[in-house]
Amino acid sequence: MKKILATIIKEWTLARRDVAGLMLLFLMPAVLIIVMAMVQDAPFKDYQELKFDLLVADNDNGSIARSIIEGLKESGSFRVTDSIDGEPVSEDQLKHLLQSGDFKVGIVIPKGATAEMVNAANLVANSISEQTGMGKMPSREARDSMYIRMYFDPVSKPTFRMSVNFALDKLITFSSSRVLVERLSKMRAATATDTTGSAPDNTEPTVIAAEARPDLTKTMQGLGIKEQMLGEAAGDSKYMNSVQHNVPAWAIFGMFFIVIPICSHLIREREEGSSLRIELIPGARRYVALGKILFYTLVCALQFVVMFCVGIFLLPLLGLPALYLGQNAWVLLPVAVAIAVAATSYGYFIGVVFRTANQAMPFGAISVVILSALGGIWVPVDILSPLLQKAAMISPLYWGLDAVNNITLRSGGFMNVLPHIIVLSAFSTVLWVISTYRNKRHTRSVN
Repeated sequence: MKKILATIIKEWTLARRDVAGLMLLFLMPAVLIIVMAMVQDAPFKDYQELKFDLLVADNDNGSIARSIIEGLKESGSFRVTDSIDGEPVSEDQLKHLLQSGDFKVGIVIPKGATAEMVNAANLVANSISEQTGMGKMPSREARDSMYIRMYFDPVSKPTFRMSVNFALDKLITFSSSRVLVERLSKMRAATATDTTGSAPDNTEPTVIAAEARPDLTKTMQGLGIKEQMLGEAAGDSKYMNSVQHNVPAWAIFGMFFIVIPICSHLIREREEGSSLRIELIPGARRYVALGKILFYTLVCALQFVVMFCVGIFLLPLLGLPALYLGQNAWVLLPVAVAIAVAATSYGYFIGVVFRTANQAMPFGAISVVILSALGGIWVPVDILSPLLQKAAMISPLYWGLDAVNNITLRSGGFMNVLPHIIVLSAFSTVLWVISTYRNKRHTRSVN
């Protein structure tokens, strides 16, 4: 018992020498709990409880279009944008904003939508009037090609697309019913004016309405919904699925776990004294650091390629879809290099800033998990709270994953991912500068 107690006291004495490392063992899990609870709060809610940015191009400018737009605004589920800088959103502008990822969904209300819905309501009203003796409304043969087109960012999840489709379908049904009631009321009022004003039998309209119900279905289809992905007409669009999300997401996540071997090697070199011997050689530290960065960058880039090969060749053998690389697959190479440099720089930064393994390991591992949660690896960024969506901008994993999605799902080219590469390069440069400055301070303190 005394030996056990002595061992406990010895371990406590050793742990007490590294107070920062001991604190990180408690602090980092607490931060992880807070971040993950906030990130995963949205998936536990119904999509109807969330608010999404919705872009609307109104080519109709009629009463039905206004009714649909107002209904979307009042639903509480959407932040509707139908004008930018005081100008109505055009269809081309809508597609451009969706292509850039600024919005996840947009709807285009076609010209003549109001007229088509009124005409469909008139057709049903006229079919009822044939049996009631009421007057007729002007009408023509219904069209079959009048649709409200919904354009989705290909990165959008299927559940999100279904929720938006359901909400819009309810609004169209409500508007159709309202127009039909208005048409019938108008016809009834006109008929009452031409007669003695006697009250009609209350049972007859109910029977007739039931008989006319098949025509009512036609009215509901007077203005339909057509879901369309960007680039679908050109045949180069791809829907988001488990493979398209998980392969790049977890490949990038794994690349950032290079922080563990980098930290352990840097700390071991300091503890063994080899880093001190290197610092005593003029100019050697810079070349050694650059060599480390290049080596681990190659390791990360190779990891990226191997994981994508798993998605392309292995997953189809397991009955899953093959990973789709997009129309400009070669652009994935500079993106992979930018992500690899960012991951390596982050690992080098942690290995330099923290002096012991007890400090570096918990911080490095848990911080990668936190950055991945903020960056959309675990949960799509667009369903996070506005605060977390802004916080996602600081995560290099967000920029890496969004760049890959731009290529594989949005059919983007090099210019579409250039801003992402610049951000990742800036992230790497800042960490490299801080690490170099910290190394110089440490060298002066040793001397």
